[in-house]
Amino acid sequence: MRSLRWVLLVAMVFIAAAVLGTYRAHRIYQRSHRRAAPPSIPLDTKTMAPDWEWGQSANGLPSVKITAANMKQSADGERAELREIELRIYAKDGKHYDRVKSAFATLATSDHKLYSPGDAQITLDVPVEGDPPHPLTSITTAGINFDSESGQAVTDRHVAFTFEEGDGTATGAAYDPNTHTLNLNADVVVNLRGKGPQNMPMKIEAGQLSWNEATGTLHLLPWSRLTRDQTVVDAGESTVLLMGHDIKTIDAVMGHGTDRRPGRKIEYAADAIHVTYNDARAIDKITGTGNARLVAHDATADTTITGNRVDLAFVEHDGENVLSTALATGNGSLESKPVPDPKGATGDTKILKADVLDLQMRPGGKELDHVHTQAPGTLEFLPNQIARHRRILKGDRMDINYGVKNEVQSFHAIAASTETYPSEDDRRKKKTNLATSFTSSKVIDATFDEKGNLKDMKQTENFRYAEGERKAQSDVATLQNDTNVMDLDRNARISDESGTTTGDNIRLDQMTGDFDAKGHVYTTRLPEENKSESAMLDKDEPTLGTADRVTSANRNHLVHYAGNAVVWQTSNRIQAERIDIDRDKKSIVAEGKVVTQFEDKPKAGADVPKDAPKPATPAKQEVRFTIVKSEHMLYTDPDRLANYTGGVDFWRPAMTVKSATLKAFLNPQDSDADSRINHAFGDGKVEVVQYAPDRHRVGNSEHAEYYTDEGKVILSGGEPKLNDSKTGNDTRGDKLTWFTDNDRLIVEGAPQKKSQSHVHKKS
Repeated sequence: MRSLRWVLLVAMVFIAAAVLGTYRAHRIYQRSHRRAAPPSIPLDTKTMAPDWEWGQSANGLPSVKITAANMKQSADGERAELREIELRIYAKDGKHYDRVKSAFATLATSDHKLYSPGDAQITLDVPVEGDPPHPLTSITTAGINFDSESGQAVTDRHVAFTFEEGDGTATGAAYDPNTHTLNLNADVVVNLRGKGPQNMPMKIEAGQLSWNEATGTLHLLPWSRLTRDQTVVDAGESTVLLMGHDIKTIDAVMGHGTDRRPGRKIEYAADAIHVTYNDARAIDKITGTGNARLVAHDATADTTITGNRVDLAFVEHDGENVLSTALATGNGSLESKPVPDPKGATGDTKILKADVLDLQMRPGGKELDHVHTQAPGTLEFLPNQIARHRRILKGDRMDINYGVKNEVQSFHAIAASTETYPSEDDRRKKKTNLATSFTSSKVIDATFDEKGNLKDMKQTENFRYAEGERKAQSDVATLQNDTNVMDLDRNARISDESGTTTGDNIRLDQMTGDFDAKGHVYTTRLPEENKSESAMLDKDEPTLGTADRVTSANRNHLVHYAGNAVVWQTSNRIQAERIDIDRDKKSIVAEGKVVTQFEDKPKAGADVPKDAPKPATPAKQEVRFTIVKSEHMLYTDPDRLANYTGGVDFWRPAMTVKSATLKAFLNPQDSDADSRINHAFGDGKVEVVQYAPDRHRVGNSEHAEYYTDEGKVILSGGEPKLNDSKTGNDTRGDKLTWFTDNDRLIVEGAPQKKSQSHVHKKS
């Protein structure tokens, strides 16, 4: 039994020791794992809490949630200090929220407004679940004031932000998640990255910026600048419309800009500019309204487009968007001013004006292809060389095609007119008869050389021309500019102070006034003042003419009629195959089937006694002519001599003369003689025939002289003879003289054969 007690006693000791050991181990474990005693709360603090959270809900969805690693509330309960804060403001659908993170912020518990004096980061449109589909918009700033209930955030510090397609900076900002509006207050810079490697980035600068995320609208004020590569646009207020993250349109007030490309610079400006972009973020269209202006500078010319409104359209070419079309409306103007040529061969400055100008560019957008005016307009050529002329082309509608270097190649217009002014060289040389020339027609077509100089111009339907006293008209007219020759076709007519010419076709040299008229030509030359006296052409009567062809030179002083030519004054005329009039030499040459006709004056008081009573009705005077026919005629005015050759027929009332040649000496214009011919000499097989009611007298010789005033005929040379039908006798001699007004006959020298001579006194 004693041994059992001992065993029990030992067991009890071990049990007690085990219990004690277990107790002590548990106490040690509890002490090692118990929470530390919280520090004592400062006297100015009401509450302190780690891992603090606060939130609000609406309609079963979260609206605002604030978390912080530590929260310390002031003793008065009005203010809480938060560290490692995160603020979430949820969208109405509860699927996205805007997040604000800051290392430290203070919260006013009365209105739940946060202030973060240090850096804060705002991230917009964070998805509640999953990863965002694209980089989110993030704003970093300091000194930010946040309304945790409305979500509005304001700062006056430096702001930096990033978004999917760019980044930017500003000074001062305000964000309202309810309206999705971000306002950047000053020094705004926004950098938009290109959508792809081929797209150039854009830089937006402004005094202020207002961005409405819901509408995708950027409002820049009071000034703005947009820069893309070498393109810069400066303006007042501007509005940029975004579609997603892509720019769709830009509207700018009082805008002006530049675009620099290799070898080319473009300047543009307008009171208002509207720009649209395509899906590749390239400019699609530009519209400028109010004093719109576009100036393109290149190595050859400066081209300026202006109008109340200018619309520009762009297309892709070799990886970049270039100008394709331009439409100027309202006082539209297109000026191309060539760069001065150091050698002095600068082309004309060309100015096109119309209410509507429609421009099409050549591929590449650097040069014009053609221009169409949809309203009446003018095309003016301003010379840059003193020898060139200023020209103005007008038309109701115009089509102009251009070649290389923006040089005009062709011009078409309807209801057209032109003005051509004397050159500066002409003015300096003080050339006489300087006058502006005017033309008009229903249609005008002009072509130009590779330098843009006028080559030729064709005007059709009702063409009219005037230059000082010179005028012209026709159905069709063509001007060759290098020769300054105008070709008038169909119903052609020209006139000046000296007279008129009509024909089927007339070629007129505008510089000299010389012309070449063909086909049914009719001419009228008016008497000249102070013209020297001419015996064949009356200085007081107009000279008329007609021929198949007429040419005039030396200002109408040398006139050539060819083909069925006739020149006349009243009843006096010259007819031949060809007639040449040289007014300087005072000569007339007629060739081929020559016929001259001169009206004789009635003799004053012929066969009327002085004491005879005057009849109640004057008797009608009989018209009598002197007519000469030959193959050739040369008239020289200084000696008043008409020399007929090639077989001559001479007619006077009651007398004819036939001879191989005949020289007719004309009376002065103021002569009272009844005949224009004073006397005539015939040579070569001369036959003189005198006709009377009761007799014929026929004289033959190698030489004859006829004096009209005396009615005296002298036959000499060869074997002169006279046959008188009244007596039936032939009279022969070395020289025979008879008088047509009586029976007198004088015979000088006797031939070998016996002859008879009879003198019958007039009863």
